[in-house]
Amino acid sequence: VMAGIGSIWLVISIVAKNFGTLLYSDVPLTLTVSLSAIAAATAVSMITILISAYIPARKAANTPIMESIRQTNEVKVEAKSVKTSRLAQHICGLEGTLALKNFKRNKKRYRSIVLSLVLSIVLFVSGSAFKTTLQEASKETVEATSYDIAFTTQQIDDGEMLRLYNKLKKVDGVYESSYQADVTYSSVVNEGSLSDAYLIETGTASLDKLVNLTMNIQFLSDSAYLKIVKKLDLPVEEYTGQNAKLIAVAKVNNEAMDNLFIEHSVDVAVTPETENSEAVQPGQNVSLKFVDTVLLPDTLPDLSNSSFKKKTYSFLVTAPYSLKNKFVTSEAPVDVKGLTFRSKNPSQTMAKMKTIIKNAKIIANYNLYNVSEILEENTSMITIINVFTYVFVIMISLIAVANVFNTISTNIKLRRRELAMLRSIGMSDRNFNKMMNFECVFYGMRAILFGLPIAAFSAWLIYKGMVAAGADDINFIFPWASLAISAFSVFFIVFITMLYATNKIKKENIIDALRDDMD
Repeated sequence: VMAGIGSIWLVISIVAKNFGTLLYSDVPLTLTVSLSAIAAATAVSMITILISAYIPARKAANTPIMESIRQTNEVKVEAKSVKTSRLAQHICGLEGTLALKNFKRNKKRYRSIVLSLVLSIVLFVSGSAFKTTLQEASKETVEATSYDIAFTTQQIDDGEMLRLYNKLKKVDGVYESSYQADVTYSSVVNEGSLSDAYLIETGTASLDKLVNLTMNIQFLSDSAYLKIVKKLDLPVEEYTGQNAKLIAVAKVNNEAMDNLFIEHSVDVAVTPETENSEAVQPGQNVSLKFVDTVLLPDTLPDLSNSSFKKKTYSFLVTAPYSLKNKFVTSEAPVDVKGLTFRSKNPSQTMAKMKTIIKNAKIIANYNLYNVSEILEENTSMITIINVFTYVFVIMISLIAVANVFNTISTNIKLRRRELAMLRSIGMSDRNFNKMMNFECVFYGMRAILFGLPIAAFSAWLIYKGMVAAGADDINFIFPWASLAISAFSVFFIVFITMLYATNKIKKENIIDALRDDMD
């Protein structure tokens, strides 16, 4: 109980600062000891100990006294049940054969060790999978942005928004600002122009048919758009004006983020994406230049259009704000438009901006976000999750190691007379160690054979549980690393435990071990 209270106090001391960004700043995170929790933990421990003592005690009490003294009930097995194959004898030799025979005639002890190892593997891998799944779920909430503060709206006209922009960009602390509008279009392309990565991701084959792709157009201020054109070393005259080419980033949402299109530039026909797209006439043709380097500013938060939900590809086009009226019509209204700012002190800048917006007496609906604060909260949440899950995995691992160590060392001690007999008939220390090493290998191989598949299935169940709880945007990560660590750890722990237990037995007098029962 004292160790548990001390451990959680240490953990809380580590994460208290991170909790400060999630909770009210004037409410400290302190340790409160729950008497009911201590009582429950104590009760579970006592019940476990009593059951563990009662079952073997009852069995011993029901065994005849002389039979217990003579230990005639220790091994009851027929010769054919411990028979080993000639192939095993040839591969393993005498020492390996003795190890195999020991397993066959002491199946209960053998199974108890294997079961203990299997449970240890499952516990460790499950704990690691739980940690990994939580981390993946928490990462979904963190997105790096190119701005600290964002003002978004759908109803304010451009004139009023730009007047407000001229006031807000002059607030103390603001060193970079821009405005933008986002609108959704549907582009019609030939499937033959799409990359193999897209065809594989969607499970389709190129049949030279037309495909509708959702295309999000981001209209930036002309000055911001011109900076991007110059950074990409593109001809300014070709990417400005009413017939300008547009810059696009089109990627398949896979691990490699492959290109969506085969070519580096393409002409596509675009149509406004509405609830009744069939009633809209086909739109205009646009020339797109695809770039690999993501220099484009982030889109505005909380876009209302459903096309921004997770899909198999990302298709974002950037255009100068002067072309907005060419694309934005009654059939294709703006999804969201707004202002973005970068500030040296976002919190102070945010407070001053609220005052300016309030004095402007804006009637239309709008949202003002302190994005840097949101990112800080999400980062703190990830840190908290990492600390608690790592502590959880470490505790589970220590319990598993202690369990395996206790089970194996106890079983070795119970074989004290048997091992003394082998030494008494002339088995050298080298052969004795070789026999015990074979036992370690057999224990480890059998534990891995059963433990790894069960552990992998357990990790998948944890993932499905997280998905059912609402984290549907995370991917299942097969626990290769934890499986490899657990497999190595099984052999390492078994060998260390065997070495510890057998060394203690070797130090004993053979005659005393043959005469006496286990201390």
